[in-house]
Amino acid sequence: MSADEKNTPKTHASSAGNAAERGEIITLTDDHGNEIDFEFLDLIEYSADSYAVLIPTDEDADQVLIFKVENASLEDNTFTPVEDADLAQAVFELFKTKNREYFDFS
Repeated sequence: MSADEKNTPKTHASSAGNAAERGEIITLTDDHGNEIDFEFLDLIEYSADSYAVLIPTDEDADQVLIFKVENASLEDNTFTPVEDADLAQAVFELFKTKNREYFDFS
């Protein structure tokens, strides 16, 4: 898995519901009203912000996407794609460390 951002939608997305749990499918709605399903992998705290690590449910998906989560404690969250490659990589490294027992990163 990689934190490659080239496949990240360049829109904001929002999802209703409380904090997701690992493996839960969440549906994000982009600025154009398109619904996209993702598997929630983890919520990572980094530099006082929350980031969701998601993977599209598309069977061909092989890269995770990193989204900044705003209003994480409210019922309607906003997920903004992380476009800064260094920030995405830092969050992904924390994700790998935290989840090494659940995923094979080799």
